[in-house]
Amino acid sequence: MIGFKIYINDEMFKGYVCDLKLNNIDKPLIVFDGKNNICIRDNGYEWIEVYPDKGNYAITIIFDQNKNIIEWYFDIAKKIGIENDIPYEDDLYLDLIITSTGEKRIIDEDELKEALENNDITKDEFELAYCILKELDKKYYQHFDYLIDFTDYLLLLKIDGVWKCVAKAYNQNSDTIKK
Repeated sequence: MIGFKIYINDEMFKGYVCDLKLNNIDKPLIVFDGKNNICIRDNGYEWIEVYPDKGNYAITIIFDQNKNIIEWYFDIAKKIGIENDIPYEDDLYLDLIITSTGEKRIIDEDELKEALENNDITKDEFELAYCILKELDKKYYQHFDYLIDFTDYLLLLKIDGVWKCVAKAYNQNSDTIKK
């Protein structure tokens, strides 16, 4: 299932990137995106999971079996950590999805509010979730070209001083990242 897990310590990004190649999926996962039913998990799909060192979020870049991006899924978290050499996020319920066409959806606000009402999270954590959402919106949704270029950067990594293609490049005509 795991294609690779690597720690990147670069001026562009510091943190873990994991590649999950999905096989032996018994039943595809189909979700309604507000307009259409879309498949986000099936045989041949690939998820690139990104865990920034200094971020309260994780990103899952979801590819279909033809290596086309379906969406970027942002899990907002209290913290990002490592346990038994595996990156994880301490979930804060609220999530942001940016589709491959640049549309955005905010999901699970009801779960965040319920967690606050049930005292599963504090008022500070509730407010932190919305602060992080605002930062993600500004950094990635309002600068969609940067998100595409950042994805290209992750898919073409410099490992031990050598550039290696770890997945299909998404934006062939990028000029946001010059390195």
